[in-house]
Amino acid sequence: MNLEQFIKCKIPVVEIFTSISGEGISAGEVLTFVRVAGCNLRCSYCDTTYSYDESANENEFLTGEEIVKRLVEIGAVKLLCTGGEPLETKKAKRYLPLYLAREGFDVRIETNGSCPVYSKEEIATFTDKEVFPLHYVLDVKCPGSLMHEYNIFEENFSKLRLGDEIKFVVACQEDIDYALAVIDKYKFIFSTNEVIINFSPVFKSIETSDIVTMLVEKNSYFMTEGLSVRLSLQIHKVIWPPEMRGV
Repeated sequence: MNLEQFIKCKIPVVEIFTSISGEGISAGEVLTFVRVAGCNLRCSYCDTTYSYDESANENEFLTGEEIVKRLVEIGAVKLLCTGGEPLETKKAKRYLPLYLAREGFDVRIETNGSCPVYSKEEIATFTDKEVFPLHYVLDVKCPGSLMHEYNIFEENFSKLRLGDEIKFVVACQEDIDYALAVIDKYKFIFSTNEVIINFSPVFKSIETSDIVTMLVEKNSYFMTEGLSVRLSLQIHKVIWPPEMRGV
């Protein structure tokens, strides 16, 4: 899809709101969330199941221009495009983050890792700029999600750059072991491309201290391999009730 085609499309939007980022390297920073509807996965621990249905009555169907107008009205600068799954292929919503970055917003994309990140050709259809304000927070699904068979590894990892992150959401020791195996296999890409690696515990499913223990035990290995690995907590679930929306 090119720019001319995109601007004619309506995007299913679940919510747009400004709050603090709850996790990752932007944790605690004020961001505006743009949540689109529809997801190709059904993770066991999903906390945004209300975003599954693209045709839900409560969704708004907005053009990219209408979304930009809304963002300008609320004074948004830094955005987190999330879902649902914002990068689902063969859907107009896939190109919303590109359009928003083209319009001058600083954009982070939170994606489930089962869809390809943008190709150079896709980016070129929206901008000819060499420096583009767009970064990824790329999930790697672990066995506890029941969706790990859908991960796209090397194809996506190789396109990540400085400022991008990957995130392992872990619910049990099996998930930790799985994540460590993925890190070991793709450590050269992660270190060379300076990708931040996050371990995020599933809320109330695993002792966070177990992850900390692992990080301490593996720290020498991570440092030797040039890897930046960190704990990422969902601080919004500490500040507000975990089920609260729009925060």
